[in-house]
Amino acid sequence: MKCIFLYNPQSGKGRIVKKLDLIKSTLSEKFDTVDVYATKSAEDTIEKAKKCCGVYDALIFSGGDGTFNDVTCGVATCETRPILGYIPSGTVNDIARNLGISRNIKKALQVIIDGNYMYHDVGKINDTYFMYVSAIGTFTGVSYRTKQKTKKIFGKLAYVFDGLKDIVNPKMLDVKVETSSEIIEMEVPLVLVTNSKSVGGIPFNRNGHLNDGEFDIILVKKGVRKGLVNILKLFTFGIGRKKTARHFLCMRGSELKIKVDENVTWCVDGEAGPKGEVKIINLHNHLKIFVPKKLT
Repeated sequence: MKCIFLYNPQSGKGRIVKKLDLIKSTLSEKFDTVDVYATKSAEDTIEKAKKCCGVYDALIFSGGDGTFNDVTCGVATCETRPILGYIPSGTVNDIARNLGISRNIKKALQVIIDGNYMYHDVGKINDTYFMYVSAIGTFTGVSYRTKQKTKKIFGKLAYVFDGLKDIVNPKMLDVKVETSSEIIEMEVPLVLVTNSKSVGGIPFNRNGHLNDGEFDIILVKKGVRKGLVNILKLFTFGIGRKKTARHFLCMRGSELKIKVDENVTWCVDGEAGPKGEVKIINLHNHLKIFVPKKLT
C-alpha cells in the first residue's frame, strides 16, 4: 500500500517539521511506500491532493482546519479518492474535535495505524467544498482576517483580538433561506450551515452528525445589541434546549439556497469563500477518514 504525507510547515507554530522522522517511520509500519511533501500554499495543497487521487491508497496530512479544507477541495472532485489520515496541528482544530483525534502526534498516528475509519459528508457551496461549516455574519470573518504571524504569537487569543471589532459593530443581514420543505426570510446577525459539533473551538452542537446526509442550519435572531447577546447564548448554551430556542431558528436540509447581499463574504471552514447568494449541497458519505474506533 502507498501513502503520502502532506504537511503545512506554517501550521501550529511549525512544530510538525520537528516530527517528520517520527511520522515517516511510524507510517512505514503500515504502508509499503511513504512519500513526504511540504505544501507551499493553499492552492498547492489543493492541486497536490487532487494529483494523489488514483495514485496513493492513503493521503495523510497535517495542518489546521484550513489545510483540511484544502485537501477536501482537492480530493472531492475526483471519482477515486484515497482514505484520509489527519494529524491536527492548527490553532483551533474544530474538525479534529469532531473526529475525536488528539493533537498529540503519537496518538494521532496511532489512529491511522489502527486502521479504523468512517465515512464523512462533504458540503459543496457553489463551486467549492467544505468539511464542517459555512457561515456569514458577525464574527465569521475573524478566522480568515487574522494573520498567520499573529496566530503563531498569540494562538487562540489572536482570534479574540480581531473579534473585538465585531463586538463594537455587530453585522446585520437580510437573508432568504430555501430548503425543500420551507422558506424563511429574516434579518439576522449570523447564519451557520454546519456539519459539525464544534465551531470556533466551542462544542455548541453536541448532537450534531457528521454523516447523516443533512446540514444543521442555524439562524440567530436579532435582539439586544443587534443580536450579539443571542450569538453569545448560542455558543454558551448550545442548540437543542427549549430555553434558548427563542434566540435562534434551527432548520435541517440536504440542499438549500441562501440569498444575501452580493457583497457579503462567506466563511468556509475558516477561509474566505464565495460572495452573495449560494447553493449548498450535502455530498453524503463522500470521504473516508481514519478515526478512533469509538466513532466507527
